[in-house]
Amino acid sequence: MNTCAFPVSFRRFVSIWMAALGLVLLSPVLSAHIHVDVQAAPSGQLILVGATSETMVYVPPGEPFTLYARQFPGGYYAAELTFSSEDPLTPNALPHIQLLSVSGPEGAAFAFWEAGATAPTWTRATGWTASGSDHPDFITYEDETGVGHIHGRLFTATHPGTYTIAFRAINGNTSAPRVASEARVITIEVLATPPLSIRAEAGLARLSFTSRTDFTYDLQSSPNLVNWNNVPAHQFIAGTGEVLECSDALTNRSQVFYRLVEYR
Repeated sequence: MNTCAFPVSFRRFVSIWMAALGLVLLSPVLSAHIHVDVQAAPSGQLILVGATSETMVYVPPGEPFTLYARQFPGGYYAAELTFSSEDPLTPNALPHIQLLSVSGPEGAAFAFWEAGATAPTWTRATGWTASGSDHPDFITYEDETGVGHIHGRLFTATHPGTYTIAFRAINGNTSAPRVASEARVITIEVLATPPLSIRAEAGLARLSFTSRTDFTYDLQSSPNLVNWNNVPAHQFIAGTGEVLECSDALTNRSQVFYRLVEYR
């Protein structure tokens, strides 16, 4: 991850790549839903219905993400992809979601974070396929009825690019047998932040970037790469798909760093 600083002279142009997801306590953020149902009799097979795509953008370390995932430390591309069990279609099925395969950029990894986790619950590298006892899973339901969903879970990725993730629903209750679902393939677009171009002009930092439609941006500054704050005049910037410009005063600042925070 690159950052940029203005030295005292402020004479050079700099491009930086930084992104984030989620501002203050937004709920839910970039969240798609997939539901576990049961096919009509006589089949009784579990099925997954709903979203087939999701989007992730980068959450800087320490940046608030969502009301349901306050403990998330950031430092990853992230999204809330929610799996739920439907009532009354899955009573007593106690469905689990099982990971089948992960494909995506070379050298990247895909991870699941249980609610409240401060580190990934499990991680699999791109190119991985389930085999033997290596088939991570998680429950969908919020109580012993097998119905509902759990807030605060996250999925993350380490690199931008296109990921293809295959899941299936399996039954965790042997007293209410259900056949496992067919694989459900989810395409996840992990987006790198638009580059932020910067120049000095008349005592101001002039910043510009090409925004994305339906995304929102905050410009943040820091004197030391540790403490980041929103630039008050440039919060909640609506993306239009066009180049957007903003400025920040450089008076009485020997050095300043900037980053762009992107979210929905």
